Amino acid sequence: MSLYATGLNAWSQLDFTTTQKDHQQPDDIFTFTCVLKDKNIDYVRPFPSYTLVYTTTTPLSPTHTAGLIPKLHHHLSTTHPPHYHHFAQASNDTVLLPNHPTNPHPQQYPSLTTLLSHLQPDPSPSFTPLSYPSLTLSQTSPFATGFLALSPPHVLSWGDPRYPPLLSRPITPTSPASLPSPIPDLSSLPTGPIVKLSSSPSGYLLAALTQGHDLYAWGHPSRCSAFYPSLPSSPEPVVIGDDDDDDDDDGKDIKDVAVGQSHIIVLTTDGQIWGRGDNSSGQLGLGRETKLVTEWTRLRGEFDDKKIKGVWAGERNSFILVQP
Repeated sequence: MSLYATGLNAWSQLDFTTTQKDHQQPDDIFTFTCVLKDKNIDYVRPFPSYTLVYTTTTPLSPTHTAGLIPKLHHHLSTTHPPHYHHFAQASNDTVLLPNHPTNPHPQQYPSLTTLLSHLQPDPSPSFTPLSYPSLTLSQTSPFATGFLALSPPHVLSWGDPRYPPLLSRPITPTSPASLPSPIPDLSSLPTGPIVKLSSSPSGYLLAALTQGHDLYAWGHPSRCSAFYPSLPSSPEPVVIGDDDDDDDDDGKDIKDVAVGQSHIIVLTTDGQIWGRGDNSSGQLGLGRETKLVTEWTRLRGEFDDKKIKGVWAGERNSFILVQP
């Protein structure tokens, strides 16, 4: 398999080949470039300053690592690997531990420092994390001020009440912004339930993909106006490209989606890559001259006409996994 990447590379988070870094800051990558080959690559986990690549569906440890790992992340990875390989963190510092084999109930902490302190042999008795014993979360996706989570058949949201479009649901005394609650507009959809969520830990754009390959997007319109002028404040279906076989002009079917801080890319069922948004660091692979695209644009590269497994996005970079 071949992993193609483009975008921000300030901490060498796209460089999987160099073991010793020099003192010169690496250049960003402005076109999709093959950065890694391995016979088995399952998924990519991008962080702002580093990237993990896993070759197994059981997240015991990443097979490949590139970039600069923050001290708190390194501490969590060495002392509590199961938590490290599942935690989600929003840019407001809030940390979510979803349920996994060593964590039966989702738990929420105000910061990674608080989580690490709580995991000490003698934690402070005065602190108790938020716990959601009735929830089983199959996916979690942080955004700037909160979290999305998939708890079939519902998509849940919770976070800062000052950003209601990101929650996209009623906020009531029995369903406050701070507690996970279903998003009504993502229930009982025409093409089946939501199977994939995507957002950026520092972003205000959110996306969800149905079992029947329909893409829904929403977010904070003013925060995303520069790169997504027509972004709705509640989930609405997205039409991308043309489908010559579809008289209703419903656009292409979407197989995968990945959202960055100010960009989004999708993989269509016919193997094409489309995107829109900020390209100032090359995160769309459109070269150095193109800084921004506000319409859905076909993204091309060496991956054209090849079988693509999936797409991922860091805050300011993008990844495409190509199968042999």
